[in-house]
Amino acid sequence: MLLGRVRSVYDARTLQLQSYIAYETLPVPPAHNMQDETTTWPMLANNMFNCCTSAAAGHMVHHWTAANQHGVFLTDQDIIRAHAQLTGDHLMNCVSMLDALKFWRKTGIGDHRIHSYVSAGHAKPDTLRAIIFLFGSAYIGLDLPSFAMSGDPQQIPAIPWEIPASVSQIDAIPQSANGHCVAAIGYDDEVVYVVTWGQLKTMTWDFFMRYTDEVYAVLSTDWVQRDIKCPSGFDMKMLEGDLALVTERPLTSL
Repeated sequence: MLLGRVRSVYDARTLQLQSYIAYETLPVPPAHNMQDETTTWPMLANNMFNCCTSAAAGHMVHHWTAANQHGVFLTDQDIIRAHAQLTGDHLMNCVSMLDALKFWRKTGIGDHRIHSYVSAGHAKPDTLRAIIFLFGSAYIGLDLPSFAMSGDPQQIPAIPWEIPASVSQIDAIPQSANGHCVAAIGYDDEVVYVVTWGQLKTMTWDFFMRYTDEVYAVLSTDWVQRDIKCPSGFDMKMLEGDLALVTERPLTSL
């Protein structure tokens, strides 16, 4: 299975989640699992190219639209087209999640543009739970360890992400060369449910805490629609004001 994420460079214009939501005070449930709404997930070309940042976006689009009763599956060609634009047609090149998010907002992936995104940095479990509950999913960047990439490539997508008691310290070190981006769509007390490589798989909270490098909350009209859902507790007016200061693109009202 291929990867495709490089670490994001710092951009002072990137808005921070804690500025807009006091997630510690929200009634976020201890478990929130919506994965039953989708029984199959496409690979989205991440077995051919290092396009995980665009593939994760595609999985989020499908999850959002499935939750709103009009599930949209993006295609391999949608993802390849976006990744080609991001890399200048160098499809084996990797890109940062931040660059992918900027592209997703300005240009769109598979004709789906997001409204905005905010960084949660090195998110803690309570933060991730709030993001998934309020925004429908989370955009997660991982530095996978060697043991997560070893073994039969055909079996890796279905193997849960957990830290074996028998793993060596060397094999357990986060590897920036194994940068990967996934969509997190649910959680419970024991695991986070993520989509990658055409599979829904589980990731233990210990694994999340050890190997997560960055997390973003992504606000999309595929998820937030005035007559269906609204991220209660999110300061939308303040976000729109701040976005107007850091981007020239006119905002589309929700």
